[in-house]
Amino acid sequence: MEDGRVKAFRMLKPPCVELSQEALRYKVNKTTAKELLRCLERLRAVLQVVAPSLDPKLADYAFFPLSHIFSESQKLPSRVLELALHCLRVLIRQGWQDHLSSELGKQLLVLLAFLSGGSATDTKSKDVDEDVGTIAFDCTTSLLQSSAAPFLGTRDSLEPENIPLLGHTVTVMLDGISSGPAAKVRLAACSSLNALVARIHDREALQNVFPGIVSCLTRVLSSGIRSREPYRILETCIYNLEQVLCKVVGRSDSLSVQKPLKAAPDAKNTGKSWLDTTASQVKMALSSIVVLRYHDRQEVLDALFSLCFSALTICRSALAECAPLMVETLTTLSSHSSQESSSQHGQQLQLQQLLASDPNLVDNLKEALHESIVALPRVAGANDETKRRRLIEQLSTALRLLTAQHLDLKVLNGPTVSALVSCVSTAVQASSTSTISSVADGSADVGRILQSAISSAEQRKFVPIIFDPTSQAGLIAGLQSLVRQLQDSALSAGILRRLTIWLQTAAGLEQMGILWLVLQMFENSSIANQTTDQWLDKHDDEFDPLREEAYSFALEILGQSAYDDSVDWRLQALSLEMVAQQASFQAKDFRPELVDTLYPILERMGSSNAALQQHAVTCLSIVSNACGYQSASELVTENADYLVNAVALKLNGFDISPQASQVMLMMVRLCGSALIPYLDDLIESIFAILADYHGYPRLVEALFEVLNAVVEEAGKSSPHSIESENTKTAPKRRQPYNPPTITDLISRLRSMDSKSSPPSSPPSPLPTEPEPDPENPIPPPPTADEPPPLSKTHSLIRTITLQTTHHLSTPSAPLRRLLLNLLTSSLPTLATQTPTDTFLPLLATLWPHIANPVFSTSASSPLKSNDLPTLLAALTTLTTACKYGGSFLLSRIEDGFPAVHTLHQSLERAYLQEEKQLGRSRASRSMKFRCWDACVELVVVMVEYVGVTREMEDGVFDILGGLPLKRGRVGVRECLEGLNADSLWLLDEGRRAKTQEGEG
Repeated sequence: MEDGRVKAFRMLKPPCVELSQEALRYKVNKTTAKELLRCLERLRAVLQVVAPSLDPKLADYAFFPLSHIFSESQKLPSRVLELALHCLRVLIRQGWQDHLSSELGKQLLVLLAFLSGGSATDTKSKDVDEDVGTIAFDCTTSLLQSSAAPFLGTRDSLEPENIPLLGHTVTVMLDGISSGPAAKVRLAACSSLNALVARIHDREALQNVFPGIVSCLTRVLSSGIRSREPYRILETCIYNLEQVLCKVVGRSDSLSVQKPLKAAPDAKNTGKSWLDTTASQVKMALSSIVVLRYHDRQEVLDALFSLCFSALTICRSALAECAPLMVETLTTLSSHSSQESSSQHGQQLQLQQLLASDPNLVDNLKEALHESIVALPRVAGANDETKRRRLIEQLSTALRLLTAQHLDLKVLNGPTVSALVSCVSTAVQASSTSTISSVADGSADVGRILQSAISSAEQRKFVPIIFDPTSQAGLIAGLQSLVRQLQDSALSAGILRRLTIWLQTAAGLEQMGILWLVLQMFENSSIANQTTDQWLDKHDDEFDPLREEAYSFALEILGQSAYDDSVDWRLQALSLEMVAQQASFQAKDFRPELVDTLYPILERMGSSNAALQQHAVTCLSIVSNACGYQSASELVTENADYLVNAVALKLNGFDISPQASQVMLMMVRLCGSALIPYLDDLIESIFAILADYHGYPRLVEALFEVLNAVVEEAGKSSPHSIESENTKTAPKRRQPYNPPTITDLISRLRSMDSKSSPPSSPPSPLPTEPEPDPENPIPPPPTADEPPPLSKTHSLIRTITLQTTHHLSTPSAPLRRLLLNLLTSSLPTLATQTPTDTFLPLLATLWPHIANPVFSTSASSPLKSNDLPTLLAALTTLTTACKYGGSFLLSRIEDGFPAVHTLHQSLERAYLQEEKQLGRSRASRSMKFRCWDACVELVVVMVEYVGVTREMEDGVFDILGGLPLKRGRVGVRECLEGLNADSLWLLDEGRRAKTQEGEG
């Protein structure tokens, strides 16, 4: 060790001697600051090397040349002072440590206070270089931490002559904290103040500087969020304030805090009046500091939690007036969702232990909870999402803390229910405009919605409809969290009971908000029951009656018409959620309830409101899954009798409201052909309504949409699924006529000769007829002319088809198109699944109604654009009839072919004119092109399936051999080649010759 000291001295001597000489020369202006800077850099490098071997004597030796530098501090550049302070810091930490003399310690403290803040009479930290000020405060911190600070007095008392020095030092530090030129200066000043307060245990001495410290720190902390002060400064200031509070107003018999702070003993000179005055001032200071509870840095929040916790433990007696504010702040801090779960849990555990130790704090928390509940409607109505979220989080945490104390909170039932309902109602009102505009009356495609209900088994989550899911996402999450907390508290039963009673008498947005709250609370209780029911085969008897009341209310809402404007569609959607929740709760036990719930659900699926329609689809999916059905289709099929009875009651009572037809449409689409045999009575009722209300186009259209769906679903089913044994194959094309050759005639004559030759053996005797048995008569064989009976499904299709023709004369173009589409769908089903002897007479009956829309159109010239969609449907229907009627329609086609020829010419002219205006690409997507193409298809089907006479052949070539053949329309060339190949060859050759002449 001695060798190390000697070696360190030998290394220190040259730079120290050189620095001392240069400093003396600088005083007489014989050298420059640049030489001093070089010497200081050399000394600093040596000190860093010999630092482990330094002792107080070596430190005194090295400090001697530095003292010359500090004596000329007002003349030297800041860089020189900075290097000198770096050297001084090494001497304090590694050299003197706790062996610093009292006199030198005071001198150093005065020197460092001067370098970091100015003179004792004019402390202007802004005139101090920031690098010099930072290192000066660091040296002060090292001076106070490395030594026991005997230069200030004994451990428990401060010498009276040192009090001015203490005051000046604290003033410099506070000026550095509040108005330092840079953040690093302010942070260094905070650290120095922390070290100073930690070294002083004289409470009376600290009382002298206490007001200034509290005032300065409060000023910095209260403006911390507005001025965006660095979080490290705020954190250190909060810890400084906590430390000085504990030492000045804390008591030794208080609870210990988590930080290693020592409580000060009771001061004899601390009077009650001073404590009361100080407590009121501290309360004002703390009230302006607690705004930092919403700071975005976790370090600041942890420091503030420690301050408030110490105020309630170490300073409990002196700061009793601050207890309500501290409890509220601690509750807010422990409820921040941005905290880590472990930190948040630890803070809540500390707070629970503190509440358990003092009943007065529990009362303070109750008061804070009541004030928050009262403020909830006002905050919810303000346009500040952040405040709403914070208040809801605070409420949830307060409830959690009080629940852990096992207290009776029934007195809060009424205010809590009123505040929650008011908050939800206000939020619903704020989101009404945006929500309604996003679900305007545009009706979604029923087929697509139904397919999603059938195929998407995972679609079992409702979309929020009373809140805006974008702007109010935080509010929704906060309210759900609060409701979950209420469900877990002792308030749950009382709140649910009040909400259920209030639900029956409320109205408007208030009723909507109550139902949403009831849904949220029952949802949480259902989750809890699912967990406990795994071990206990019972439900919570306390909630079951309330659940039944809410479910009955939902059924009452759904029992009203979906088209009743007096019932808000959002209330209907929430009622659907209640039904789905009840189904999930009861599982398969809910099946008997389908008698009352299935019809209203399907009725809402036909709503013109897209959001309500989607809600009904989701509800149906949840109910089908809860009741144990594989799909929504199976659910409706298995319970079709309920639906048929409900619809029949409305139709038989001549209820012309649109919901009955919509429900039937849903039934047919979901169940398919399996439901059709049960609809005979309903279809009869539909035609009875059509006969009495045929003057109401929209009603007639809605009913025919149902009939069209019946026909389409019957056509989708495979032949073996229909209850008819007589099925036919698809229609066959007529083969072109080929005259017999000589070989064919010889073969036919030989076959006829072999059939007329006599038999080689005598015929066998005829069998004798058995004698008739009077007890068991033999039934007569069926006659060949009597066709087998039609299945129930096809009888209904036949009836629908025949009845449809009576309405084809309607002036409504959309209805005519719908009827023609119905005939197009029914003809293939009747043709392939009924005997020919039955179908052809039916087709003869239908022919005038099918052909007239096409044959009579040719006379109307020019063609009107609004008539083209109906003409297209008529051409499609006539094409289908020709395909399945075959040669049976030859004479009828021959009579109407001139009209078809004329119609084709009109359509072709209109199409070519439009092509010139729009171009072929755009014109090929127009309605005129579609009608022209349908007319060409009609002629092709006539030739291939019905046949044409020789008189019609020229007209066919005139139609098909022109533009269709030239454009290469599919099927045209094959059709003409089968009709007359020679004529087609002549047509091609003539066209080729014209082309060659044009080129020549």
